[in-house]
Amino acid sequence: MASLTPSRPSVETWNAQVRDGGTFRQITDTELTRFIDHCLIPGSGQIAVDAGCGTGGFSRQLHRYGYDVIGLDYAEAAITAARRTPLPGVRYLHHDLNAGDPPGLPPRGIDLVVCRLVLPFLTHPYEWVGRVRDHWLRPGGRLYLLIPVVDEHESRPGGMTQEQIVSLPHGWASTARYALAGSLACLVLRSPA
Repeated sequence: MASLTPSRPSVETWNAQVRDGGTFRQITDTELTRFIDHCLIPGSGQIAVDAGCGTGGFSRQLHRYGYDVIGLDYAEAAITAARRTPLPGVRYLHHDLNAGDPPGLPPRGIDLVVCRLVLPFLTHPYEWVGRVRDHWLRPGGRLYLLIPVVDEHESRPGGMTQEQIVSLPHGWASTARYALAGSLACLVLRSPA
């Protein structure tokens, strides 16, 4: 497995960015189209977790698709901003993904976990991906990962090399991988049934 040394901005930095009106990467029509094609599970009463939800943009999109949503973020300012647009069936929790499972998460009761642009910032990203598969997702559930691809000589935080990304699907039933504009890799991992 390829090693990864995460470097993430402090919670104070993220809070300041949100308070100063900083934005997170916008959701494009292309991303949504590909998400629908590869990841959307039809039906009602399904639960999605938006891990690293920021101000809640993708959480609200998941709600439009019919999911009950739990948005998680470790920046309190982001959670506060997300809660300014309340929706029934969407709740936001202040939680650091490096601190283990969030309280109240139903064991093996989640249908979909979305993790956009967050995985490279985690202290143990491969272990977290395995934990989602083995403890969060229902059999056949999906993990949607959006990861900036960086060159192995690049020192920019928040990205992963091709070698590091290739190691992520180990132990999953199936994997779909595609590229999005701006050197972004998208992986949709399905847990064993």
